Amino acid sequence: MITFFVTFIALFLGSALISIRYKQILGDAIALCTAGLILVLYVLAFFRGMKLIGALAFLFCALFGAAVFRMDKAGRSDLLKELKKTLLDPTNVLLVATLILVTVMTSATPFTWWDDINFWSSDAKQLFFMNGFPGKYGNVSPEFGDYPPVTSIFKWLFLQLGMGEYRESLQFAGYFALNALFLMPLFGRIKKTRLGAVVNVLGFAVVVMLPGVFNGIIYYGTPADITMGIIYGVLLLTMLEGKDGSDSLLYVKIAAFTAVLFLTKSVGIEWAVFALIFYILICKKDKKIFAAAAFSGITYGSWLIFCLINRRVAKLTGAGLKMATSGNYTAPQNAADKARFFVEGFLTMPMHADRNLTLDISVCAGVVILFAFLFVLSYKKIMDASETKKVGIFLLITGIITYGIIFLAHISIFQTEDQYLDAYAMAVSMGRYGFPFLFGGYYLLMGALFSRLDEAQEKRFKMVAVIATFAFVLLTADYAGIYKHLNGYRKDVSKNKAYNQDMVGDDGRIIVDKVLADKSLWGKRVLVIRDGHTYHWVHDTYISKEASPVALVYDSFKAEEDNSDTMMQKIISDHASYIYVEDEEKLSEELFAPLMSDGQEFEPGIIYEVNWNNGGILLSKKTN
Repeated sequence: MITFFVTFIALFLGSALISIRYKQILGDAIALCTAGLILVLYVLAFFRGMKLIGALAFLFCALFGAAVFRMDKAGRSDLLKELKKTLLDPTNVLLVATLILVTVMTSATPFTWWDDINFWSSDAKQLFFMNGFPGKYGNVSPEFGDYPPVTSIFKWLFLQLGMGEYRESLQFAGYFALNALFLMPLFGRIKKTRLGAVVNVLGFAVVVMLPGVFNGIIYYGTPADITMGIIYGVLLLTMLEGKDGSDSLLYVKIAAFTAVLFLTKSVGIEWAVFALIFYILICKKDKKIFAAAAFSGITYGSWLIFCLINRRVAKLTGAGLKMATSGNYTAPQNAADKARFFVEGFLTMPMHADRNLTLDISVCAGVVILFAFLFVLSYKKIMDASETKKVGIFLLITGIITYGIIFLAHISIFQTEDQYLDAYAMAVSMGRYGFPFLFGGYYLLMGALFSRLDEAQEKRFKMVAVIATFAFVLLTADYAGIYKHLNGYRKDVSKNKAYNQDMVGDDGRIIVDKVLADKSLWGKRVLVIRDGHTYHWVHDTYISKEASPVALVYDSFKAEEDNSDTMMQKIISDHASYIYVEDEEKLSEELFAPLMSDGQEFEPGIIYEVNWNNGGILLSKKTN
């Protein structure tokens, strides 16, 4: 818990100092310091030293205190006065109050979203216990091995509030905080309008609710796509605001935000490329962009190299590369049906997937309003003709590419997922995977509007613009999702927890208890082998989540088909360090007995260590 509080004190102190020293909007400084914090934690994770962030944060605060002490009295007084004013800025006050509220209100939330069960929650849980990345073949959810770690890293920070005990609900607070911190540049521009406390409070609420207009998964899950889209929006707005070179920290921001964008999700590279194109279109060229690109590229390269060394390759990454390079792709027979549902979902279904008494807009409506917004900015001279043309072309082309890629994904790497033969499911998919484009566009235009309102030729337009923008968000926000996220979920907590436990099952609980009892198995791969006549895949996912930080993989035996050689090949191909055989009927004894070390007899229900022996393997009982 101390680690958490010291780190956040350092985060707010650093943000205030950057805001004062470099004349930055406080929201921009907060986002920049958040990116810096994530990158420091990322480096520490390689050495399983994430808890050192507390010591580093304390050292930063101590050095600042020493520097202030050495200043002359007048300089110290001026700095502390300015620092107090900045720390008590509405941005910080509203942000801290909201983080406390969300942390308290989500304190009983269990994970129910499949992707969280399958990877995101398990990955953060492993980071919590290991304080860093596991070694070769040691990552939980190996089918998603190369998924970047930003959301898990920030969740780790909030998990420190559990005082040494793992409390999974804190992941939701960490996820919300991560998104909120990167939304602060947008709020900073609302505050820049200087329209008073009421506008500030309402504007903060509007900014925090804005992502839910476009995707409702954030109210019951922790999708990295939404975080990626928010960071993409920050990056675009940063480039637009600093296009003339007036921002002294422009390239530091570009480097930091792009690096974090890369590390949020594998497809972050797509949005980084789009951002680079935007820079070329909008910004005054400077050689510093090469340094910024190099920094972010090296950062992402470090993750790819780490994944290569430790054999972390995601299932979809491998499938995508194979499909792209094999040259024998064939469209599925239901491609036309998926196209029909894609169009129907695009035109008619609410992208946040909830039903409210207010307006639930479709992806198509969101796109149309985005371009109408751009037209208004041009008409009211908030953007000049040249800028409007460049931004319009950029949004049009990237939008076509984005939704084109999403559809192609549904008839290629997702072609076997028949749940998308439904307009509603397609809309949810577009809302999620297309979020960076649509939300990033709104972030860009709203940021430009609020930042330049003082330049508007019609002074009355200032208040009209604020009211219209706030009204759009307030009329389209996902109130049903917000209510469920903060309170409505409570009526289903017992049912959801019981369901999760049922999916683990009694046999699964035995496995989980055995592997978790031995801390030496943390970050090691344990192969669970069961009778192959029974289907276990969905249950295995829930078992793996419970077993994290131990990495479980699964295989099967059939006594009438397999022999000791085939079992040895399965163990080798699964790269297991340990095995556990579940076999109450003892049908597998003849399969594993020949693989036992001298003097040991095989018995199911025991963890065995895998030892290499002259090109083969020998099994021996695991000793603590």
